[in-house]
Amino acid sequence: MKLIEALVPESIDLNLRSRTKEDLFGEMVALLKRNPSLSEIDGSTIQKALNEREKTGTTGVGKEVGIPHGKIMGLPSISAAIGVTKRGIEYGSIDGLPVKFVVAVVAPPEQSQNYLRILAKIARLLSDPAFTETLVTAKSPAEIYDRIEAIEGGAPVEAIKEPSLLIFELTDPDYLEAVVEYFTEVGATSATVLDGRNVESFLTKVPLFADFAKVFTEGQESGTIFMLLIDRGAVPRFVEGLEEIIGDLEEEGRGVAFTIDVATVKGATSRLEL
Repeated sequence: MKLIEALVPESIDLNLRSRTKEDLFGEMVALLKRNPSLSEIDGSTIQKALNEREKTGTTGVGKEVGIPHGKIMGLPSISAAIGVTKRGIEYGSIDGLPVKFVVAVVAPPEQSQNYLRILAKIARLLSDPAFTETLVTAKSPAEIYDRIEAIEGGAPVEAIKEPSLLIFELTDPDYLEAVVEYFTEVGATSATVLDGRNVESFLTKVPLFADFAKVFTEGQESGTIFMLLIDRGAVPRFVEGLEEIIGDLEEEGRGVAFTIDVATVKGATSRLEL
């Protein structure tokens, strides 16, 4: 599912007036209510869902971003709203910074996979300085709506016709969270993740080699391995998406990706949105 499918231009406000977190949630509820899919849902029900989720931990994810969200029984679909406040609001964020960019999301419990996918899309979108700059400089909500639609313009991979096993090893742990978000965003939640440490990392735990720890760990490589069944034709787009996050694989050296042709596949395969 794409974020644009959960939005309507009327649910975007580039000039929020709230000065407190409580008032901010009230404004975001009002924006969500502008979506026709929520016309039959009482505003207090939406507010309660956001507040209940907030009690489990702040949704102020840092870098002036807040993503309040919650699940509500009886919703026909996932809905989202976007708000911008130029003054910033004290939010209790993980980095202590006030929040300026807010995306609120509500979803029916039975759509958990799409719910996670939408949250991952939002997190990646708001971590892009170019997009947050657009939120600040845009002249109308329609401009933001059109920008998101353009970003999400990639076509879904409906079925695997020529199956390949894509193996991607991430060697820089600083990018692990962003890469996991990417896999979630495109619907690759069925990917297998393995510990990619090489054998040298275990030698220091063997008594015979304990005295040579520095020798064996010098220049040691470790990483995380992702394995995903994917259509051969979708591989270039998928890898391009990875490189948008971690940089050029050959130049930056933060990982390696390759594929192995698969002769036979039996069973259902997940769909990707690239």
